[in-house]
Amino acid sequence: AESYKEMTQTKEDRTFYHEEFEDYYFLYQVYNSKQYEQNVSIKTNTEYDILKRELLRAEQGKDLLSPKTVKEIKQEMKWYEALEAKKYIPYATPYDNQTFNFLYLIMNDTISVIILLLALSIIPMIVCSDFEVHTYKYVYTSKASRATIMLTKFGISVILPLAMLLLSVGITSLVTGAVFGLGISDYPYLLSNGMLITADSYLFESIKLFAAVLFFFASILFALSYICKKQVDAITYFSLFIAITYVFLTYRITLSFFRYIPIFYLNVENILTNALGISIHEAIIYCISFGMIVVLMVVLYYRKKDLLVE
Repeated sequence: AESYKEMTQTKEDRTFYHEEFEDYYFLYQVYNSKQYEQNVSIKTNTEYDILKRELLRAEQGKDLLSPKTVKEIKQEMKWYEALEAKKYIPYATPYDNQTFNFLYLIMNDTISVIILLLALSIIPMIVCSDFEVHTYKYVYTSKASRATIMLTKFGISVILPLAMLLLSVGITSLVTGAVFGLGISDYPYLLSNGMLITADSYLFESIKLFAAVLFFFASILFALSYICKKQVDAITYFSLFIAITYVFLTYRITLSFFRYIPIFYLNVENILTNALGISIHEAIIYCISFGMIVVLMVVLYYRKKDLLVE
């Protein structure tokens, strides 16, 4: 009570906090209403009114109910204004399952690491099966050169996981579209640096980067498969590699030198917001370049090396 009394010394303060409490109480009622989805438009207008009022007060250097800065308030207002400009009503929840929103959530979450691991798990089978059943003696002594055989295996190792991912995305889009609807292709999203991006642009950039990152990770697992020559060992070491990446992504740990390490490009927002100091096109170039270097090193090393397995 004393704290509230101190905040409301002037008539202007009392008016501000009275309006704040009224609007927040209204939002509380909307969130708990059975007609929540029908009230989303009213809720959006109320939230924007709160932001306008808080911006004016923040610019005057006065206290707010929320710990937002002037920059954060302006960023949020920009998102509401983008919705208003296109006359869009926001999704009832951020986790709406309409196709475009669902794909955005998948690409912007660390679950993409798990998806990548599952997609690439086929690579050790392509490489190691020859060593495990001892047919490698016939495969690598055929008319085709060893380098040709290895590069062909790597090509298959990239194409198959990519095809599986594209098929999965297609099926997911069909199912979510049929059940929940496609959603809005140019629905605006507010990224962490205040940048606005539409759903279709985000997905287009994400898919390009994800394909490049898949190429890089495929090269790492390809190399591990030749080094280990056993599927279980290759998957185990690769899983540890992915687990370390997952920890860094989950806790949003970023260091300056991460910009040169493609394993940290799985968080698409880090690249789009320039958090790592590189553009998405530079990230794609790094992924492909490093991936090709790894593959060529493996091919050159094993081109003449004895592949005997005990």
